[in-house]
Amino acid sequence: MTEQAPRPNSFSEFVGQEQPKQVLQILARSAKKQGRPIAHTLLSGPAGLGKTTLCRLLANEMGVSIVEMVGSNLQEPKQLQTQLAGIKENSIIFIDEIHSVKNRAVEEVLYSAMEDRILHYVPETESFNEVMKAIGMRGSMSQAQTIRLPPFTLIAATTLQGLISSPLRSRFIQTLTLEPYSIEELKRITTGAGRKMDFTVPDKVAMEIAKRSRNTARLAVGHIMWLKEFCIAQGQNPTMDSVRQAFVLKDIDENGLTKQDRQYLSILVSSNAPVGLGSLAAALNESCQTLEQAVEPYLLRQGYMRRGTRGRVAEQKAYELLGRAA
Repeated sequence: MTEQAPRPNSFSEFVGQEQPKQVLQILARSAKKQGRPIAHTLLSGPAGLGKTTLCRLLANEMGVSIVEMVGSNLQEPKQLQTQLAGIKENSIIFIDEIHSVKNRAVEEVLYSAMEDRILHYVPETESFNEVMKAIGMRGSMSQAQTIRLPPFTLIAATTLQGLISSPLRSRFIQTLTLEPYSIEELKRITTGAGRKMDFTVPDKVAMEIAKRSRNTARLAVGHIMWLKEFCIAQGQNPTMDSVRQAFVLKDIDENGLTKQDRQYLSILVSSNAPVGLGSLAAALNESCQTLEQAVEPYLLRQGYMRRGTRGRVAEQKAYELLGRAA
């Protein structure tokens, strides 16, 4: 059986994100005392910071069921309607990457569900009978049907809040922003994940993994899992030397930079003028979207480059990294 990435089982085990974590705990305590669900909430921030984990911990704290969906899979209203029709009282509906919902009709289903707890069905669609069957009702194909939903909470996660339509964004009562992790927090995450896997690592090793994790919890957990596999396969203990060997194999340096990152910076450093995103994408054989969402954010935060109106420009730190003169 493939080893699953270890996750915290409670808010007390969840490291970092203190502000959004405390807000969710307060909302949960208040809602439980009043016997109602918490308000619809939007979780925003870069990938890998724990949005899905926080939502699952909230459901566990509330003692309610959770239905998980991904925005890009909600191409038609019937896909959302079927899920909503089966929810129980105070359930949590979690939609990850909600900014990828592009169908206006899907959004309109959310509007009436979030504001009025009403679910409307258009009977000429094939999904109508499927939904009616799911909730134990027989629907007439001659007229529209309206279902009153039980109280529930919609929690949505996004890495690109600006791409969510204004009408949908305004329907979330709470908006919480998750921030990149500090190195010390990542060290604690690494140590805790290793302990759960029966793979105890020295503090220095945990720190080395943390520095390679790009301020992201998901990467820290993935890195400790990789180091465990490497040490078992090579018959080694988790030492500073084994960390270096393991991450040389994956082309990840002590700053968390990958081979692609260094190639990206090399193009900027070698240019006498700002470089356009399209040119970078072509040179790296990568999509513009991937560079904007997966590569550039970390390089920007760490001060290796900057974006300008004419293109991307290397900062002094990039020249020093690559041993080039500015």
